This record gives sequence, C-alpha cells and structure tokens, in this order.
Amino acid sequence: MRKKIILSITGFLLLHVASLRAQNVDTAALYILQRMSSSLKSISSCSLHVQAFYDSPTDDLGLIKRVKEETVYANFPNKLFIDTKGDNERHVLIYDGKSLVYYSYDSNSYSTIDNPPPTTLETIQVLSNTYGIEVAAADFFYPSFVDDIKTTAITLSLLGKSTIDGTECFHIAGKDSTMSYQFWIRNDALFLPYKMAIVYYNRPGSPQYEASYSNWNLNINIPSTLFDFVVPPNAEKIVIKPTAVQQ
Repeated sequence: MRKKIILSITGFLLLHVASLRAQNVDTAALYILQRMSSSLKSISSCSLHVQAFYDSPTDDLGLIKRVKEETVYANFPNKLFIDTKGDNERHVLIYDGKSLVYYSYDSNSYSTIDNPPPTTLETIQVLSNTYGIEVAAADFFYPSFVDDIKTTAITLSLLGKSTIDGTECFHIAGKDSTMSYQFWIRNDALFLPYKMAIVYYNRPGSPQYEASYSNWNLNINIPSTLFDFVVPPNAEKIVIKPTAVQQ
C-alpha cells in the first residue's frame, strides 16, 4: 500500500511539473517567489517605504507619468497606516480593524468607512474593488500570490541576477493574458521584494506601473496610537463614493 501511495505522489508531481513546462513556467522562478511569500506570511508587523511611478490617462496629452511615495506601517492581521505623497496631493489611510479613515491634507477633509472587513488584506481588496484606491506592495502579501501567478502565467522565467543600487536581486519576468510583469527579489535570507514593473497591455495605451520597496523593518513594535485617527481642527467630513467602474 505504501509503495502505491509513493507511486501516486510521484505521478502527481511529474504531471504537475509537466503542466508547468507546458505553460513555460520556470520552477526556479516559482521557488524564489514562494520563498518571498513564505517570509511575508510569517511576519506579525512591518514598515517600509514605497516609491511608485505610474501612467495616468488624460484627454489631451495621453498617458502622463505620475509619481508617489508611501510610508507604510502594518500590524497584522487588522492594523494599517499609509502616508501617501503624490503629485500635488498628500493623504493618509488609517485602518484599525473597526473603521477605515481617508484623510486629505490638501483639502483638510476626511471620510470614514464604518464596519470594514475584519482583516487588512480584505480591507485592501474593498479599497481597490469598490473605491479604486490601490495599496502599494499589497499583492505580495496575499496568501494566493504565487498560486495565482502559477495558474495564470503564460510564461515565467528567472532571468538571472541584477544589482540595483548595490543590492543583488533575482530578476524574474512573466506575462499572462492581460499584463507582463517583472519582479526583482532580494538575494538574501528573506527574499524580500525590491522592485516591480507591470505593463497593462489590455488597457488603452498599455500603461505602466513601477515601484521600488526599501527600508523594510519586520516584526517591529508599532505604537497603537498610530492607528487612532484624531479629527484635525476645522476638518470637513465628506462622503467617499464608490467608483463608477468596479476594478
């Protein structure tokens, strides 16, 4: 019986590898992504800095390159603070497990979403799908990140190693039916994300998104007061509305 079980498992693994080869999926690239995902799943809290460049459509000038920087603090499973500085704007997102607040420094106005989902990752999905607000680096933290890539990838390859600003990274590239993407993953003990680039060739003009991730601090003690929102003087409360087109 034990021999039959071993043979069955071996047959399954061979079929699985053959399926990945048919997709042109590099198992070495998957291994590196899985190491990265395992590291992120194991942490209880973190902070990091994100710098992102992305294309924004305009009526008269076509795609315009925008830039934003974000300082992120996360205390899993249900605390999130993001300070975003973009082109001519600055705002913060604060989630404490019971409420979600969006505050704009520029207009001194804030919106609240009561009774959000009970976890940070579920709340991030609501922000994206319902309100069109994207949270940088969120994709890497989803438990299904690697499985989703493995399932949808038409091709995925480990291109080798690259050194960016003195940091050696594994360079991985792939594509599916809607986009092409590249990841640079640190060649260290934790395999943390260093950079990501995406081209959305299913959208008009094939807009691009590029982000770099630095100043990672893992399993840190984040003061609980960071996730408490205090209404600033004379701030106006407004209603945040769902986007017209769901993502």
